[in-house]
Amino acid sequence: MDDEMMSRQDSAAPEDAAEEELLTEQDAAAEDAGAGTEAAAETDAEPEDEALPEDDAEPETDADADAESPADDDDFDLEAELGLKDDAEPEDDAESAELPEDDAPEFPEDDAAVIPAEKGITAAGTADAIKNKASDLAGKLKKKAGQLSDDLKKSSDKKKKAKAAKAKENARTVEEELADLAEEEKRFDEWGRPIRKKRRRRKKSRKLSCTLVLLTLILAMSSVLAVAILAVAKEMYGIDKDVQDRIITIEEGATTLDIANQLYDEHMISMVPMFRLVSRMNNKDGSYIAGEHVLSASMSYEAMIEELCQNHKDERETQRVYFPEGCTLVDAAKRLQENQICDAEKFLFHFNGGGFHFEFENHLTDKNVLKWQRMEGYCFPDTYEFYVDEQPDIVAQKIYANFDSKITEGDYKKMEELNMTLDQVITLASMVQAEASKVTYMKKVAAVFHNRLNSSSEFPKLQSDPTSKYAKLIAEKLKIQNDTMVTAYDTYQSAGLPPGAINNPGREAIEAVLYPDPDTTIFYFNANIDTGETFFSHNLAEHEANLELVQAQYAAAKAAANGQT
Repeated sequence: MDDEMMSRQDSAAPEDAAEEELLTEQDAAAEDAGAGTEAAAETDAEPEDEALPEDDAEPETDADADAESPADDDDFDLEAELGLKDDAEPEDDAESAELPEDDAPEFPEDDAAVIPAEKGITAAGTADAIKNKASDLAGKLKKKAGQLSDDLKKSSDKKKKAKAAKAKENARTVEEELADLAEEEKRFDEWGRPIRKKRRRRKKSRKLSCTLVLLTLILAMSSVLAVAILAVAKEMYGIDKDVQDRIITIEEGATTLDIANQLYDEHMISMVPMFRLVSRMNNKDGSYIAGEHVLSASMSYEAMIEELCQNHKDERETQRVYFPEGCTLVDAAKRLQENQICDAEKFLFHFNGGGFHFEFENHLTDKNVLKWQRMEGYCFPDTYEFYVDEQPDIVAQKIYANFDSKITEGDYKKMEELNMTLDQVITLASMVQAEASKVTYMKKVAAVFHNRLNSSSEFPKLQSDPTSKYAKLIAEKLKIQNDTMVTAYDTYQSAGLPPGAINNPGREAIEAVLYPDPDTTIFYFNANIDTGETFFSHNLAEHEANLELVQAQYAAAKAAANGQT
């Protein structure tokens, strides 16, 4: 019995060892499987700090699910792999129900490790089978672990690639966003105001402004050019210019430039270079004829040049007319008509009208409505040569030109020193011309009038006899009675100078007014018209004595005349 028990124990020992070895391998395989599963779980589970945003997380694919649970796909069953699971159909409920404790078979304690004989499996065979099964199971587990490792590696590589692509895309997106933010920051200043748009607007505004300025300049230049062309055309063809004829006297040997400057000075032309150009283009340089020519500012440059090249000396008859010192304008008009030069009334009309653009006309600022003959005093005494049947305005211009040449710049300056106008000087000179019997007395006569004018409170009236005679002449010539005008010319009735000249004085009388005798104490004079003597007095008593002397001279002269008869 003991031997048999020993034999059973000896035979059971290898079986126990095999079972322990099998259990060890199963535990190892289970640990490997568990380790692989945990590794897969750890691989599949992303670290919390590296987790992507919820929007960026990729949905788990079927492949990932397969890789996480390979054992489920293969229906891995350890008992089936070890051959410990019966292939029989599951027992029905009655058979699978637990038996009562009383009905459970009893085995001897020593025989607990003995496999029933009816199974047909020996202990040695069972150990070999288990060993083989364990070996196969280990191989399968190893293979399965390798596949699982490959799947996990592939899944990890795929996820890494996806993560890398996503990270790259995210990085690119971040870079683009940063670039956009940087670009956006450039569009605003520190106060949040847009800069780029404003610059664009400024650029557009500047371009628009430049365009407008350019267009304005072009229009302005075009306008200026058009105005210049129009002005040149009007000048060359005499458009809108004075139609009055004027006498132009060309000197012997005058060049084109000399003639052009002369025409410019006499307000006939405004463009000297243009006149010279027209003359050269018409081959008229050197063809001008010296002498008098009648021109009008309304003539074209070509017409003027043609007229200046005409010789009129032998074509018309001329007549000389003399105007003495002290003659009136009415007397001058009569002389012109008597010599068949022009009509007297037409001459007076044009002469009093003036407007011939001579220098002295610019100094005629006095516009006294009480003047009888407006230009009395400006018909300068001289000998003139006129064409017979000349136009009256041409005659008037010729006399104007002569007067203008007799008044110098020094005369105008002296007038300013004396605080006198040209009209006042000529008016006073006409009185000196009428009062002085000789040229030698003119300066003293002028001094008397100056002294009385400067002492107007003591001598309010000049009391000149020639002014009274001229007032009577006006009264006779007026078609409509004008006592105010007549009285204004009579210095016995009116204070100061008369409204205008009473005759046409010569150069000596004008100089006497400008440069009078320096004696400022003489206030009276008496003249003996018969003898030509003039007596000057410093006070009224002397004047009355001189007056008696002159009257005695007149009486003696009259008695002598009666005795002779």
